[in-house]
Amino acid sequence: MPNRAGRPAVLNDPARRAARSAARAIALQIGLAAAILVLLVTAGVGVLFDRAQTRDIAATLRTVATNADDAGDPPSGVWLLVDRGGSVTTTASIPAPVRVAAVALAALPVVASGSSTLTTQGSSWPAWVSVRPGVRLVAVYDITRHREEESRLLRAVGLTGAVGVALAALIGLLAGRRAVRPLGEALRLQDQFIADASHELRTPLAVISTRAQLLRRRLPTDTSAAVRRDADHLVADTRAMGDVVSELLQAAQLGDLPESAVRLDVGGLVAEVVASMTPYAADRGVALRAPHGVSGAVLATPSGLRRAIVALIDNAIAHSPVGADVEAGVSVAADTVVVTVVDHGEGVDPAETAMLAGRFRRGRTAAETGRGGQRVGLGLALVTQVVRSHGGRLDISETPEGGATFAIVLPGVDPQPPG
Repeated sequence: MPNRAGRPAVLNDPARRAARSAARAIALQIGLAAAILVLLVTAGVGVLFDRAQTRDIAATLRTVATNADDAGDPPSGVWLLVDRGGSVTTTASIPAPVRVAAVALAALPVVASGSSTLTTQGSSWPAWVSVRPGVRLVAVYDITRHREEESRLLRAVGLTGAVGVALAALIGLLAGRRAVRPLGEALRLQDQFIADASHELRTPLAVISTRAQLLRRRLPTDTSAAVRRDADHLVADTRAMGDVVSELLQAAQLGDLPESAVRLDVGGLVAEVVASMTPYAADRGVALRAPHGVSGAVLATPSGLRRAIVALIDNAIAHSPVGADVEAGVSVAADTVVVTVVDHGEGVDPAETAMLAGRFRRGRTAAETGRGGQRVGLGLALVTQVVRSHGGRLDISETPEGGATFAIVLPGVDPQPPG
């Protein structure tokens, strides 16, 4: 859908990114649920197989040991040992360690008919002892056959389950996309409506603000203090309304940030912003300083990053008492460039730092005291979106001496282009 500049809407706008993220989350949750189900089914199959095989093995061994007369021809998978008063014969294929253990079992002074287990070289072999007059017979099951069958069964179940998980995740992704598509479209239309409404309101609000200022200047000299105060409030209110509309327009258009970025010296940009905003801070009774300005290069859009820094400094000034200092500086560490803005105002509740970057959010302190002007809480949301579009993050913490510290953390680049 074309935007006001005639360019197609950016495909990677926040609304569509949110929709794609929601679709991936749905696919991940469905895939995870399917994986858990497959694991439970596989474990259940393994347990049931073991129990069934254990019963079958015991029944087979009992039958063989009870009915066999010699060790020459046992069923497949079973070995026999026959002890006739010290004369021992065994199935030819029985492994030597198993034969030794079976001989020892048959030679025990006291042995009764029934189920038993041979343990040799770290392995256990199911066995059944049959005691008859003058004969002791031991039937041993080749447990390796059971293990091979179990392994084949679990591999088949696991392979089938893996295919099922992949199909479930794919179906979840497709279903998630279909499910969140209306949400993404609604978010896009919401931003488009905000942008259109804000754009249309800017001009009449500017006219109203200008007329209010002219009216204030043309008041007769004998006008009462109350009327002058009301006129001042009218000028301030119209200016605040213009600021709100501008922030709304910026919030709606952040998805259309230019794709091209340039190598930018953040230290120089911060110095320019500080120089331009120093008179504004002084008018509010706040000293704006840049105590530790250093060079730090990033790939960024100058207008967007400048807007984010201005918003942070403006926020710090608005929440600082008269006579306080606001410091803005740059530091470089571990391949990152950090822009910090420190104020010494009412501070920030650590429990609120996560929600302060949301749209239309204000801290309880600002809301209760009325400080910071008539703000709707868009400033930090705009900063967060700009910073994220540059691959960075916004950190919010308390200033040790009291106040709040905001840090824009961006990936750094070499100061000069390679080559």
